[in-house]
Amino acid sequence: MLCQKCHKNLATVRYAEVVDGKVTDIHLCPDCLSRQQDRSASGFELSGSIPAAKSSPRPQLLRPRPRAPRTCKSCRTKLLTVLDSGKVGCAHCYAHFSVDIEPMLVALHGSTQHKGKTSRVGDVRARLRSDLQTKRSLLRSALETENYEEAASLRDNIRQLETVLGASLPPEG
Repeated sequence: MLCQKCHKNLATVRYAEVVDGKVTDIHLCPDCLSRQQDRSASGFELSGSIPAAKSSPRPQLLRPRPRAPRTCKSCRTKLLTVLDSGKVGCAHCYAHFSVDIEPMLVALHGSTQHKGKTSRVGDVRARLRSDLQTKRSLLRSALETENYEEAASLRDNIRQLETVLGASLPPEG
């Protein structure tokens, strides 16, 4: 649908005016909407966000601009680049620009702590380590009660777990 004011651009906003209980709908392009807002009386509110006249690849967040130009000491990424793109250059950028990018992270993700998925490989290793600790304590109990058959079985299970854990761990050094 074309803009009902200029009849040139694509209408992306539905502008509704209520005067004396009568609603008037107009479909506008972003340019005509901004002109309409300039002419509107005070007290005008727009529900939702105003689309940009030019499409940008990423919505800009409302944030104060930094006082002085700053760059990361590790990767030389500029703070303005991080704020505009939403992408940091390296892991050190998070610490170096923390004061400036934490509000952006909270706005985007709701938190500054990662709450995503964890590796399933780590879960398996943790479970194997837990089983190993349990079997070692059972082995001590079996030896104290002189139950040597159960102790021998537990000893064999412990060796198998240690072999599996040793094979799954990266070499040290």
